Amino acid sequence: MYSLVKMLAVADVHCPRFLPEFKQSLAQFSAPDIFFFAGDMINRGNASEYITILDTIEDSLGAGFPVIACFGNEEYNEVRKDILSIVEDRMLFLDEKSTIIDHSSRHIGVVGTQGSLDKATNWQRRNIPSVKGVFERRAKRAASLLKKFEKKVYKRILLMHYSPCLETCEGEEDKAFSWLGSRKFYRVVRDQSPDLVIHGHVHNSTMHKAMIGTTVVHNVSLPAVGSITELDFWD
Repeated sequence: MYSLVKMLAVADVHCPRFLPEFKQSLAQFSAPDIFFFAGDMINRGNASEYITILDTIEDSLGAGFPVIACFGNEEYNEVRKDILSIVEDRMLFLDEKSTIIDHSSRHIGVVGTQGSLDKATNWQRRNIPSVKGVFERRAKRAASLLKKFEKKVYKRILLMHYSPCLETCEGEEDKAFSWLGSRKFYRVVRDQSPDLVIHGHVHNSTMHKAMIGTTVVHNVSLPAVGSITELDFWD
């Protein structure tokens, strides 16, 4: 057996807050085939920090690989157009969208979404009209996109910010899960069985890997894991 696809993944750098830890971790790795961002790479909507993040990666690993991201809750809705304008073609954001990556004659399907919460925060209830419907729509959209990839790609990846399961929230207070993830997305993962789920958002997790059926779920939050997470597909 050998590693067919080498992936690096991280979330919650909240640049510049955890930028020193991010730089230190980057130095431990070589260039991957794909680099995933699972949201909250910047702090409090500071869109310009994406330049810092990308420049830091290029200084350490070069630029010969795709960078694929979903939005987190601190990539505020009102700055997302600014983020897209700033990063241009240096990376790809998947906001309830999908893409196919061709690698070693294999197709890898990636679905990206912010994800949903079981219980909206006070800010979300005040600022996002019909937020409950938004959360329901995101889950249905992710399920639809994953289903379209079924039998068409070698591997399917769901990239999201919020958690889809309790296990990778272990270390947080039990009652906090409603603000960390969504049972709706647990059902999506259970029913669609992607090969891999990558998420962030859970800073205090003590369990970073779990299974939903045959699906491997990784929490790649930098404050939780303490480093960038390396993920490989094996052949």
